[in-house]
Amino acid sequence: MQPKQSFLFQQLEKPFWQLYLIVIAIDTVLVLLGSLLLGNIWQMSNLYFISTLIFLIIAALPIFFEIGASAKIVGKAIKNGEEAGSQFKEKKKTFDQGARITYLFGLSGITTFLLAILSLGIR
Repeated sequence: MQPKQSFLFQQLEKPFWQLYLIVIAIDTVLVLLGSLLLGNIWQMSNLYFISTLIFLIIAALPIFFEIGASAKIVGKAIKNGEEAGSQFKEKKKTFDQGARITYLFGLSGITTFLLAILSLGIR
C-alpha cells in the first residue's frame, strides 16, 4: 500500500507545459486584478516585475534544500563508513521533483520578466 500523496505532488505530475501555462495564467490574472485595485493599469509592469522576483526566489529554494540534503547524506555516509551513492539513489525522486519546481518557476520568472518589459509600452 503506497502512502497518499499530497495535493501539491499530485499537481506536479501534470505535464510541464500545462503547469507552466497555469502558473502564467494565475500570475496574469493576479497582475490584472492588482493593477485594477491600484486604479492604474500602468502598474502592470511593476507587478510583473515583483512576480518575477517572487518566482525566482521560489525557483532557488529547492536548490538550497538539495544542497543541504546532499551534505547531510554525505556526512552520514562518512560517519557510518558507507557509500553515499546508494542513499542518493533513494532520494532521486525527491531531487527530481525539486528540479522540476526549479525549472517551472525559473521559466515562469523569465517569462514574467519579459512581460514586465513588454508591458512598459502600455502608456
